[in-house]
Amino acid sequence: MTATVNRVIGRKYVIGSRVYCSECPCGYLASAVVDPATGRLEHLIVTPDHGIDSRLVPIATAHCEGEAVRLHCTLDDFNAMEPAVDVHITPMDPARPPRHVPEEESSAWPFFDLGPSEPGLGLAAPEPVLLPRIAYDNHVPAGEARIYPGDHVHASDGLIGRVRGVVVAPEGDAVTHILIDQGLLRAHKRVAIPMERVDGVGDDGVRVLMTRREVKELAPCEVVAQLPPL
Repeated sequence: MTATVNRVIGRKYVIGSRVYCSECPCGYLASAVVDPATGRLEHLIVTPDHGIDSRLVPIATAHCEGEAVRLHCTLDDFNAMEPAVDVHITPMDPARPPRHVPEEESSAWPFFDLGPSEPGLGLAAPEPVLLPRIAYDNHVPAGEARIYPGDHVHASDGLIGRVRGVVVAPEGDAVTHILIDQGLLRAHKRVAIPMERVDGVGDDGVRVLMTRREVKELAPCEVVAQLPPL
């Protein structure tokens, strides 16, 4: 008996996919940036193979090739794109608590063990010492929401899974579904949540207008360019 599969028509951008420029590999897809007001995928954030500065890539510069992403630019063009985040080390200001730090950025930064930091006691120091902290300036355009790898997905009655990517329409850049891994790490299934069932995307993850049971009952998804003939 063949297991039921939900075939979704569109193009999928899976977070963690390999990214290629016109002549060579250039990095990995770190996250996707959507405009909640229009429901469009606006940018991809790509972490380069060499270096720590993730790049903000306009979606018009990219297209899917199976599980990979291809950019319509050279490696030099890619390296010249705007960084998604500017990183700099500054003295700790107790009056300004550290802001949220994207996981894929903080894990790659040099000296990340120096901050963000609280005032601490230096070695053999009689007074507290303000340790340096890492500060960053987010370049994601105002009004757009960044979907982080592994973002929690909240059903109406609790957590149900983690985000893995998005599906956009075959023509244009409208997001039609959000891909999530539902269930335990070693026993999960990948399902597609239609955007009309998505209540919001924010710092706490993705909220869906479904119960945990409804999400669990979804069939595993397969993203295809078009449905096979009957």
